[in-house]
Amino acid sequence: MPSRPITRRTFLGQASCAAVGSLGFLSTLLNLRMANSAMAQGLPPGEDYRALVCLFFAGGMDSYNLLVPYDSAQHAIYATTRGGIYDATTNSDGLAISRESLLPLAAAVSDPFAMAMHPRGSDFNGQPGMQSLYGAGKLAYVSNVGTLVERVTKTGYNSSTAKLPRSLYSHSDQVQQWHTSVATQERRLGWAGLAADLLHAGNTSTNVSMNISLGGQNLWQMGNRVFGYTIGTTGSTLPSDFNSPYATPVVGNNSRGAIRTAAFESLMQQQHQHLLDSTLSTNLRDSVEASAAFKDAFDTSLLTTLFPGDNGYVPPAPYTAPTANSQGNDPARTLGQQLKAVVRTIKARQELGMRRQTFFVNYGGWDHHDEVINTMDTMVGAVNRCLACYWAALGEIGLQNNVTLYSASDFARTLTSNGAGSDHAWGGNSFVLGGAVTGGRIYGAYPNLALTGPSVVTNRGVTLPAVSVEEYFAELALWLGVQPHQLADVLPRIGAFYTPGGAAPVGFMQA
Repeated sequence: MPSRPITRRTFLGQASCAAVGSLGFLSTLLNLRMANSAMAQGLPPGEDYRALVCLFFAGGMDSYNLLVPYDSAQHAIYATTRGGIYDATTNSDGLAISRESLLPLAAAVSDPFAMAMHPRGSDFNGQPGMQSLYGAGKLAYVSNVGTLVERVTKTGYNSSTAKLPRSLYSHSDQVQQWHTSVATQERRLGWAGLAADLLHAGNTSTNVSMNISLGGQNLWQMGNRVFGYTIGTTGSTLPSDFNSPYATPVVGNNSRGAIRTAAFESLMQQQHQHLLDSTLSTNLRDSVEASAAFKDAFDTSLLTTLFPGDNGYVPPAPYTAPTANSQGNDPARTLGQQLKAVVRTIKARQELGMRRQTFFVNYGGWDHHDEVINTMDTMVGAVNRCLACYWAALGEIGLQNNVTLYSASDFARTLTSNGAGSDHAWGGNSFVLGGAVTGGRIYGAYPNLALTGPSVVTNRGVTLPAVSVEEYFAELALWLGVQPHQLADVLPRIGAFYTPGGAAPVGFMQA
């Protein structure tokens, strides 16, 4: 079979994502530069800045232990379904948290009953934790959100007449659907990437992608023209000892690094007769210079707020802080340094020419088929401390109202115990944090957690989502700057759950 001719656009896409995939550095740089070809709408005039941060809890968080009924009668139902209150000696299989140890949430008129959150959401080192941020109206919960093809009832599920998401309980498939919003088919374009296709041209510079990842390459930020640019907690990385007109410090002429730089520059500056060779060389050269510019901006973007993993940050016992000879054993260190890099990049927004950005942060390890109580105790505590520092750092740079963070996960977990933990389920609870959030409220519909309840199916306790991921994401996309008539370009199935142009999809974001 004769091969099909390759177009310039196809070549560039393959080159950046596959052809140079064995050279991770080159692939990342090309993804950085590829954003420059975006053809998109402009943003309204002004100096406004908005950034969206996705905090992805990979593995499937047991989020019905993150947001818990505090009402006595509802807590009793919760405890019964979850196998009783956990006790290491007398009930090690129980998955419920005692009512006395929960952190009550400030009451809202819209609450169906009194609610509380996990015990590890309190203030730390004088910084407000998740409980306080909720009370201050900066954090909201979105209850029972999940992937949907259509609204599903218990009758439809039990009779097998309801249309369900593809490979509903599969990690990989559900992660893909949370990243793309499409539950009916495999898809290779993420909704943040498609939003960036529309918004990126509104930035004053298009050399650096508006999609920055601290969690490696991801589907969420993959668009038709704008891709995610992966950085580390210390910023972007150039080849060893590489120097360009935008990089500092200058490499000495007699160093081995200077020889490498000269050889690399020579390859990029070659004149190529073939259009595709020439295009790749040009994009690669511009990408290196853009990466160096990003590195310089990041390196000078410093914070005084301490995060887990920083020298001087004191974690709670029994964890230890970093020393000259050790990184310490604080479980919040990795997540803390990722969120710190997010804020440092945001601080450098003007040097990078950014008015819109997205950030992807991945915090894995939530596949708790055993030890739900003890493992979540550690991990929720780490999340809470990192968010407290993140919020303080945004306050330091004066941008709490301009940045919105939302949580997501593969799925929630079964309400019943498997004898050691919980298993894969469906609808779960997420949270949104930011100064533009209408917080102090629980959105969606927190279900009756009895196994006989109208929103609970199977004898394992799987909750039917009340809010589709499309509605959840539409609220965030509109805030970021996507226009109502463009929502279907970003969220292809939004029309099944929401009519653009009407009232807010969920209501947790301010206009």
